[in-house]
Amino acid sequence: MADINYPIPGFRFAVYLSKQSGSTAGESRKYDNSFMEVSGISVEMPTEEFQEGGENRFIHRLPQPLKYPNLVLKRGKCATSSSFVDWCKETFEVGFASGIKPKDITVMLLGEDQEPLLSWTFFNAYPVKWSVSGMKSQGNELSVESIELAYQRYEESLT
Repeated sequence: MADINYPIPGFRFAVYLSKQSGSTAGESRKYDNSFMEVSGISVEMPTEEFQEGGENRFIHRLPQPLKYPNLVLKRGKCATSSSFVDWCKETFEVGFASGIKPKDITVMLLGEDQEPLLSWTFFNAYPVKWSVSGMKSQGNELSVESIELAYQRYEESLT
């Protein structure tokens, strides 16, 4: 990848779903580029305030474990299925009966030539919410499917 010294547009991206959590990058990813929006790529380090006895000038702010919001993927609802949809359905329909099967999700930001520039890999992700936008008889909007995924952590890397 060449060094890019300008901000990268955020409208060209691809989403990959691994066959199982922990598989290697090239070994078992399923490309799914039908998403129109990805959000929730952030991390927060909350702090706990601690007041030391006898010290009134300041309060200690102690770091707590990192918090990650849900990764939210949105796309137009289609009448077809995919491995991603099948995995979500299985998680919600079977639930704890056969155990949740977490997977690694990779989001890649692509350049003009469709080559990856940046990527975020979300480890041990699993769906926690699945919704479809409201429907109006007098509207003309697309039906949008929203999938929220919980995950343990993520790593950002230059590709």
